[in-house]
Amino acid sequence: MKLSGRLSPVLVALSVAIHPSHASSPCEDAPKMATEFGVNTIWGKNVQPSAAPTALTLPKDIRWIRVAVKPEYPGADWVLTIRDVKGRPLQSISSSAVVQGHPVWTERLPVNELYFFLDSSDPAAKVRLTEYIAMSATAKRPYYSIQGPKEAWIDLFESPLENVDTLHRRKGDAVGMFVAHSGSNLNGFKVWSCTGFLIANSPKLLFVTNDHCGGPWTIDDRWSGGVCETAVVDFSWDGDLVKREFGCRSAMRDPANDLAVLELSTTQTDAPPKALVLRKKPLKDERVSIIHHPASLPKQISLNCKGITDAAAGIDTVNLETDFAHLCDTEGGSSGAPILDDDGFVVGIHHLGFEKDTQGKCDMINKAVNVGRLIEFLASKPELVGVQIK
Repeated sequence: MKLSGRLSPVLVALSVAIHPSHASSPCEDAPKMATEFGVNTIWGKNVQPSAAPTALTLPKDIRWIRVAVKPEYPGADWVLTIRDVKGRPLQSISSSAVVQGHPVWTERLPVNELYFFLDSSDPAAKVRLTEYIAMSATAKRPYYSIQGPKEAWIDLFESPLENVDTLHRRKGDAVGMFVAHSGSNLNGFKVWSCTGFLIANSPKLLFVTNDHCGGPWTIDDRWSGGVCETAVVDFSWDGDLVKREFGCRSAMRDPANDLAVLELSTTQTDAPPKALVLRKKPLKDERVSIIHHPASLPKQISLNCKGITDAAAGIDTVNLETDFAHLCDTEGGSSGAPILDDDGFVVGIHHLGFEKDTQGKCDMINKAVNVGRLIEFLASKPELVGVQIK
């Protein structure tokens, strides 16, 4: 059942009042919009033909690792085999598949311990393991945007069917966790995560997230330094070991509305998830839900919360020209998540958490970009086709 009419003044008053449980944790002066997650480490280890492997051993809470491999010796044929602690091969990379002097990233390897073996008839053959990304099972929560003393989201797939229906589980297939890394010796190296969702799977794979998910830098520096090229979109970050991982081919930005549309790439043979459908009719003070990766957790859902438009007119932290407010619990890492109506259509894209108003009080509301802004951006890019709008 949808909510109708304006939300009551009581509801609006509650939405801007600070809950007692948050009294000791003040609202962020500037809301944090992505979650730093894992580590990006410069390594610089050489691997040569030898009986002794090069080892990488990390803490047990590491969920997976990716390593950058750079050929260092021209002319030699070689095969680099990466094995787990029991000696099982996880991936092999050959000299014929790489370009001399250019690093290539391994696949996501779901272990915390790796061993690298180089086989070559030339004893001078050498590859360099230049850096690695290590992703932990969970992320530290840099802030929270929840209405009560405890977060109200629940696991999308582990929760009973009476709590999460089949409609929302199927819509969750199109929601993925965007994991990126970038940095320099000067500014430091960062790994972070956001949420996003598929809006087209043919002829191109188009994935929507927030523009600020292009990096924790200034607007001009976002999506620079190879952020897109080395990012991963993981549609299977839902508690299983199945890989449904895609790369980022290009990013089309709309910074004014904090939106980015990514074209994804894949080497997988299975079909991509079914894309979500965008709703043309603007949200009007109604019930919504959000499927997201708060704090880089497996897919969660905040169900049956309130989307606020007219009733947010007097709240100075909400720009109703571009956004609407909502009371769905979110967390760092939720940025870019789809806001869904009761029929599973996308009505908004979550992008901001709690922040201080002009009076210095915590507003206690989240903000989402109205899906109409995304539809306008897509219309301005004729190459972005295959999106369903109803």
